[in-house]
Amino acid sequence: MSDNTVVKAAKNVVESGEGVARNIWLAGLGLYSRSLEEAQQLNEKTNQVFDELVERGKEVEIEAKECIGKNAEKATDEVEAGMNDLFYRLSGVDREKLERMDEKIDKLTAAVEKLAEAE
Repeated sequence: MSDNTVVKAAKNVVESGEGVARNIWLAGLGLYSRSLEEAQQLNEKTNQVFDELVERGKEVEIEAKECIGKNAEKATDEVEAGMNDLFYRLSGVDREKLERMDEKIDKLTAAVEKLAEAE
């Protein structure tokens, strides 16, 4: 083999090695670019899913508040009914009758005060 052939073979090896190295470099850049794009898409999708979950949470919160409100009102009514029942059993006086008597007493008191003022 001549020196010229050896030099050409060496140049071919170097050039092909440079080509392979460049292709590896470009493949790395392509991989980085693709990874970045996929990460951005994943981030967008994550944000979208998060926003959807927030909206669902708002709907559930409204429903929960309505349910709690209804149950609280019902519980208040039941407690009041229980208190009225207990009051009736202890005193023998119906709470509603007692409230009507209070109203009548208030009216009578007002009438007596008017009569006292007139004298």
